[in-house]
Amino acid sequence: ILDLAPFCAVKCKVSVGKEHNQILYSLYGIVEHSGTMRSGHYTAYVKVRPERPQPSSNGLTGDDAEPPRGSWFHISDTSVQPVSESKVQSCQAYLLFYERIL
Repeated sequence: ILDLAPFCAVKCKVSVGKEHNQILYSLYGIVEHSGTMRSGHYTAYVKVRPERPQPSSNGLTGDDAEPPRGSWFHISDTSVQPVSESKVQSCQAYLLFYERIL
């Protein structure tokens, strides 16, 4: 979970609403590069989750304080393999993908 509230302007915090003092994002994807600057290979880690409730008109669901749990998969060309969360946490991330949860 990443809280961006400490790095946001006051105007942004006001638009979120006074009841929320956090602006939370949850990691759902990672791109990893192996090799050198001249050549290499890109792979991805992707979090697959159970279905979520549909968002309300403000874009948030009622249970957004905690991101839904899900399984992680490592994807490389034509291969898709389940991996542990600890494997994901130890990868050499090149790009990170987050979704807003609160």
